[in-house]
Amino acid sequence: MSKKKIIIIVLAVVTIGVVGFFAVKKEKGNSKEVQSAKVERGQVVHKVAASGRIQPVVEVDVSADVAGRVIKMAVKEGDWVEKGQFLAQLDATRYKADVDRSKEVLTSTEASLSLAELEKNQQLELFQKKLVSELIYQGALVRYLQSLSSKKQAEAALAQSVDNYNKTIMFAPMSGTVTLVNKEVGEMALGSAFSRDIIMVIADLNAMEVLVDVNENDVVDVALGDTTEIEIDALQDTIFQGIVTEIAHSAQNTGQGSLDQVTNFKVQIRLLTPPKEIRPGMSAAVDIRTAVQNDVLFVPIQSVTMRKPKQLNEKQDGELNRADSSRLEEDADLDPVEVVFVLVESEKGKGKAAIQREVVTGIIGERDFEIISGLELDDEIVTGPYKEISRGLNDGDKVKVTKRKKFNANEPKKD
Repeated sequence: MSKKKIIIIVLAVVTIGVVGFFAVKKEKGNSKEVQSAKVERGQVVHKVAASGRIQPVVEVDVSADVAGRVIKMAVKEGDWVEKGQFLAQLDATRYKADVDRSKEVLTSTEASLSLAELEKNQQLELFQKKLVSELIYQGALVRYLQSLSSKKQAEAALAQSVDNYNKTIMFAPMSGTVTLVNKEVGEMALGSAFSRDIIMVIADLNAMEVLVDVNENDVVDVALGDTTEIEIDALQDTIFQGIVTEIAHSAQNTGQGSLDQVTNFKVQIRLLTPPKEIRPGMSAAVDIRTAVQNDVLFVPIQSVTMRKPKQLNEKQDGELNRADSSRLEEDADLDPVEVVFVLVESEKGKGKAAIQREVVTGIIGERDFEIISGLELDDEIVTGPYKEISRGLNDGDKVKVTKRKKFNANEPKKD
């Protein structure tokens, strides 16, 4: 073979290699790097997260109904008391004096009533014999009725005095644990019918609940009887079970009238097995299970995005023919729908393409979306990056499946 032919063959091979190299490079340059996963079947649980504090289901504030100085305190915080047990006593000197005064007033009115009754009976007898006028008799009757009224008033005053005197001694209204003692011996208790001056608090620590704030957007999903998972800050790494027992009908507003206004509803969650270590006021985080779907298809939350129905792939050079332009104008008037990008083999047999597929979703779990229709088990779908799923990917785009990039170089590999 001549030297000239050899040179031509070598140049031809080099040219083909260079063309092929740049063709492959261009093909790779047109592909978008994505991560993928398979559609799975299993359980999806929708949860509403909330936070709040531990409190007893039954808690009673023991306050003074009358004013007085505390002269005796029979219990301290942490004591167990039985219903009717003596708790504390106020100085009863003035109330004992009121009782004695009321008794003397009652004795006086009873004596006046006896005299008035005797006079009335005597005048009635004389009036019947026509020995006195009717006016004299009516006067005696009126004095009798006035004395009778005075006696009843004295009896009422005595009853009130005795009641006030009895209220200087306080007894336990229920069996439970003394969780707070707010007064010491020698301090003044300001008893009032209009404001409470709490002396102590008694609670049943065997029945505890969590009072949480649930946002107005989530409370519509919560129902009585929903089960919950409770994490108590003081008892980490332990999950407690609970049940929703009450949902407030009135909202609690914070930051009203400002940009930071928040509307929440109080929800009470009963702890099914309260541990002995918990105390009222402890912080807790709650996940309320509002819906559970078993044996359903699901995909990662980030896989679902919004697109126009039947959206066209835009060519890289930005040129569209008339038919494509017409379809895009029609699509612009349609509302976006939920879609997932499914990976299929490219028509040219080189790599994979992301095909937009409309789906119908159900409940949303912590990390997954329930798929009602639009996908099949084991379909390979795009799961990242979020930037590509949310706005970068178009129907039919060529993609290259890669592993998720590590944010931290020391992050352990995932199987």
